[in-house]
Amino acid sequence: MMSQNSKPPSTVSDQANAWFARLQADDVSVEERRRFKNWYQSHPQHAEAYDRTRKLWMLLEMPAERVHSRIIADQKDDVHDNDTTDIPEKNSTDFIYRKSGQFRNSSQPIAVVWCLSVLLTIAVWQLPLRMQDWQSDYHTAPGEQFNVTLEDGSRLTLNTDTALAVHFNEQQRQVELLRGEAYFEVAPNKARPFIVKGGQADARAVGTAFSVRKGDDDLRVAVNEGTVEVTADTASALVKAAQQVDYKQGHLEAVLNVESDDTFAWQRGQIVFDQQPLSQVLAEINRYRSGRIVAIKSAMGDRIVSGVFNSRDKDAVVDALKTTLHAKTLSLPGGLVLLF
Repeated sequence: MMSQNSKPPSTVSDQANAWFARLQADDVSVEERRRFKNWYQSHPQHAEAYDRTRKLWMLLEMPAERVHSRIIADQKDDVHDNDTTDIPEKNSTDFIYRKSGQFRNSSQPIAVVWCLSVLLTIAVWQLPLRMQDWQSDYHTAPGEQFNVTLEDGSRLTLNTDTALAVHFNEQQRQVELLRGEAYFEVAPNKARPFIVKGGQADARAVGTAFSVRKGDDDLRVAVNEGTVEVTADTASALVKAAQQVDYKQGHLEAVLNVESDDTFAWQRGQIVFDQQPLSQVLAEINRYRSGRIVAIKSAMGDRIVSGVFNSRDKDAVVDALKTTLHAKTLSLPGGLVLLF
């Protein structure tokens, strides 16, 4: 259940996926495009792997477009379009509904197109993660954890869906957390501070035990032993054992006291919730799954949930949510579970 991966990607397919993901971004530089062109032309296997990846995503889009075309053809008021064999050009926003007219038996086609759209969205969402895996020294897949001992004797535990890169030199020991969450047991060395870089905030320690969790725009540092200095721009905070601090919306928040047993429960395969909205619960649980659990009705997201969930048993989590919420579930391909 544990895995170790090193950079660069071990297969041409991984490299192709990473390049495809990067080229979808808006900030691709001319230099990156030049390097991609060199990589693409350097070996026939590179071109073949990239073309295969590109065609795969085209095929993923086609079923949803065919469904959309069929729905359009079934409209009672659509007397002009009798050809359901051609795949229409993709609209930017008008994808699962029309601005005029009503679907015949609309609930079923809307559900089908919605599910296909969710599956495609999940697949595209995975592409940047593969790019981070390429950049990392160690990474884990959803549901995995991995232990590693670094050259200085420090021990790291990577939680689910985590990627990090290690940069050691004579002056300092630096770990860049690309995504996810990791627990650090730092070997003491006052001459070489241990720094975890999490984007706009850093955690600095000499000899201590703490965790760092990185989201899209936030960072959380929780300390189990010793003291950690967290800095962001010109702000800083000293975080001691049984405390944590968050970096959110561009600033460092106040240091809070926490229950260590709950904060570090993920290391023993548990996720603990205490009076939290279902939307937050699902966001946390989905970190441990290759697919997603989605609440169909937005009102469900406000329901309050408490409990201890086994992160290593995906079916048990779904069953517990069904029981707790008195809800029903529908499992779809790709690990997608609809909760309603």
